Formats: sequence, C-alpha cells, structure tokens
Amino acid sequence: MPTSVKGVFHYHPWLRVVAIEVKKMAELLKSGATMLSETCPECGTPLFRKGKETFCAKCNKPVVIIQTAEDETRLRTDQVLESSEQILLAKIQEINLALKNENDPEKLMAYGNALSSWLGAIEKLRRLRARSPE
Repeated sequence: MPTSVKGVFHYHPWLRVVAIEVKKMAELLKSGATMLSETCPECGTPLFRKGKETFCAKCNKPVVIIQTAEDETRLRTDQVLESSEQILLAKIQEINLALKNENDPEKLMAYGNALSSWLGAIEKLRRLRARSPE
C-alpha cells in the first residue's frame, strides 16, 4: 500500500519493477504476441508466443514447452547434435589456424585427415537434424 505525504504517493521500489514488467508484457500484446497459460519455470511469469518462438518476457529467454516424453527426447537429441556441431566447428577453426603456419608434410596430412573426418561428421549431424521432426 502506498504511503502519502501531503498528497504525494511513495511506492515501494519493487512496485516500480512490477510496473516495468507489466508495461513490457502490454507492449508484447500490442505487438501481436500471445500470452500463454504456461508460466516460466524460473520466475513464474506468464510465457508469450510470437510466431513460433515461446519466451519469458521477464527473463528475456526462449522457453521450450515439453508436453510428452517424446518431445523431451527430441529436444535433448537436437541439443546434443547442435552442441556436437559447434564443438566440431571450433576444432576446424583451430586446425585452420594451425595449417597456416605448418610445413611438416606429416602434420599437414594428419590435419587434412582430421578435417575430412570432422567435415564428414558435421554433414552427418546436419542430415540427422534435418530428419528430426519439429
């Protein structure tokens, strides 16, 4: 409850934070986002969907709603495939830097074999991800 001194209201600081959050949610609704009945697992704020993306307005993070065990398996599989691809791309970048200064034929051959193997693995990962239904 606000307190007043000579007609001036003094709000608690947390009320300002709530007002900012509510304003942000109102702006999302005005921009065409839909407020969902589900809440953010981290902060409890209602989730919003705009297009295909579901997100928390307060945390400002995307959220995936899992309805079945199959959805969870699909999500975890996609996360593992994405993570594996990112690791391989980082390794390719490291080898690319090493190749620039390397003159030893044996090392060049080893780097070439590693690159070929990793590029093949990335290709397989991408095919697996493309087959995975969304």
